[in-house]
Amino acid sequence: MDLFHGKKQTYQKNFRNFLFSLKIEYPKYYSYQGRKVTKKISLSKRDLIEKIYNQYSLDEYVIKYHHNKNFNKKIVLPNEFKKVCIEIGFGNGDFLIKNAISYPEELFIGIEVYLNGIAKVLKTITDLGLKNIILSNLNSIYFLEALMHNSIDKIFIINPDPWIKKRHNKRRLISFEFLELLSKIIKSENSIYITTDSRSYLNDIKDIFSENKDCLSTYDVKILSKNDKLYGISRYQRKAIEKGRNIYQLTL
Repeated sequence: MDLFHGKKQTYQKNFRNFLFSLKIEYPKYYSYQGRKVTKKISLSKRDLIEKIYNQYSLDEYVIKYHHNKNFNKKIVLPNEFKKVCIEIGFGNGDFLIKNAISYPEELFIGIEVYLNGIAKVLKTITDLGLKNIILSNLNSIYFLEALMHNSIDKIFIINPDPWIKKRHNKRRLISFEFLELLSKIIKSENSIYITTDSRSYLNDIKDIFSENKDCLSTYDVKILSKNDKLYGISRYQRKAIEKGRNIYQLTL
């Protein structure tokens, strides 16, 4: 299945070890704030990625956009979908897959560091014949920068790594530059959803808005309850809930 109806043929190679070759050839684009790329991945999952990942990914196109000075064409997403949504850091893919199944008329882009999560989603795609998912293993910044402005309907960031130790706070995903980038690609306000169980992370994000009032729009914060759509949707959230922690949602 080719989401781009042949448009990718001009830049996509048909070698079996597509993703792993890209990671070796262009390590810069797969750098994740000093964290290990993945836990040990089984041979079967590796084989699945090698065989079909390139059918559901635009990684090579994004790398070409950044790496080739003579190529400056941003991604033009398929126009047959009613909405385009992104989940940054989809983990094992539960929420991504649930959305793709529930809303077949919408396109879902999932960006994830861990290859085990990528493999799980690929298997589900093939098992269920899903046709509305695009995957990326790139550092999310590079992917987002290659998107057209005002091209995304919703963005979900579910419990990003809080980097609890103070000396690691600078590794957190959410920064002023990151929020500014999201504001460029989103179509409308109140369409970016961030959840966290870390009060420290929540306060850091609030501080970013407080310090950049002239550049960023307003935001809303609430504590999620069992009836909320984004409550308990990831493994990390469920672990936090079991420990009695609140799940905070920021809507931007």
